[in-house]
Amino acid sequence: MKKWMMPIVQTLFVMFLVVSFYAISLVGEEYVLRAEPFDPFDPFYGEYVMLQYPDLKAPAGVTQGDVYFTLKQGEDGFAVIDRMENEPFFGGIKGMYFDRVMAPQLEQFYVEQGVGPELEKARDLQATVYVAPWGSIRPTNLEIRETK
Repeated sequence: MKKWMMPIVQTLFVMFLVVSFYAISLVGEEYVLRAEPFDPFDPFYGEYVMLQYPDLKAPAGVTQGDVYFTLKQGEDGFAVIDRMENEPFFGGIKGMYFDRVMAPQLEQFYVEQGVGPELEKARDLQATVYVAPWGSIRPTNLEIRETK
């Protein structure tokens, strides 16, 4: 193989990863999740907010362990679980279910320095995420939720 081929292949691979990350927002559906914060600071990564989602509840018949789920917009405008199964399916978001539903892609939300404590005090947050048709998630915004 030519010496100049490897840098080109590596560059194309990195470009593919970047484009696929932003493609989630372009082709994915936007959902707003009701969120609650806990544990706002990591000394190695800076400020972030660990989130949990009270509306992501497992339906009856789903066993604990790995789960795959899709979202839909609920009556109040916040996302809820549409379909959840223990077996993988196309478009399913991979998560875990024990005492609550957890999705590793949704658990940590990095914020600007100094914003974490303010968000932790608020307690009522909303997270805007994009979900691609193939099941990838891209969190884009975290803000204080207006309570009515």
